[in-house]
Amino acid sequence: MKKVDLSNWKRKEIYEFYKNLDMPRYQITVEVDVYWFYKFVKYNDLSFYLSFMWLVLSELNQIENFRYRLEGEDVVIYDEVHPSFTDRIDDGETFKIVNTSYLKDLFEFNKKAIEKSKMQKDSFINYDEEKRQDLVYMTSFPWATYTHATNVFSLDPKDAIPRIGWGKYRKEEAKWMMPLTIEVHHAFADGYHVGLLINRIENRLKRY
Repeated sequence: MKKVDLSNWKRKEIYEFYKNLDMPRYQITVEVDVYWFYKFVKYNDLSFYLSFMWLVLSELNQIENFRYRLEGEDVVIYDEVHPSFTDRIDDGETFKIVNTSYLKDLFEFNKKAIEKSKMQKDSFINYDEEKRQDLVYMTSFPWATYTHATNVFSLDPKDAIPRIGWGKYRKEEAKWMMPLTIEVHHAFADGYHVGLLINRIENRLKRY
């Protein structure tokens, strides 16, 4: 992590404009084709939820705009950001929030994320871990497809942690189209950057 020198930062004027709005975050929902990636994941006996999470983080970490955060009055940029994700508790009806580390290897990431969730057992959240700013909030809604989604939030203009979620895919001939929702802080990421992330995710999905 390093502090950003605002005096020499190309986004300074944009940052100053958006940083104090009551609701400076915005959200975009698109559909992505997960057919080949889903097949690859299941062939390797991996979790699709965790694997897609890994794929998104792999691309997101390549774009610095998604790694900016506000620490007090300072803008900082992290070298890497990590998932804070929802996971089902064993009773099947309630959920917990789990923080784990992003790892560059898909198989190792699956393994470590599952281990971390099991270690947490039925505890809803680890508040000490959730204080971190180098996070991305991630979740899924696998019970239905959708065209729009919202997130719960407090009106805190300094909350710059991205929120990313996805829903159930729908079969469309040779494609399996899945809704993907991305929410970001406008002081740090414009539509161009969200579009860049979406394009990178789409291109990555085509490799499998």
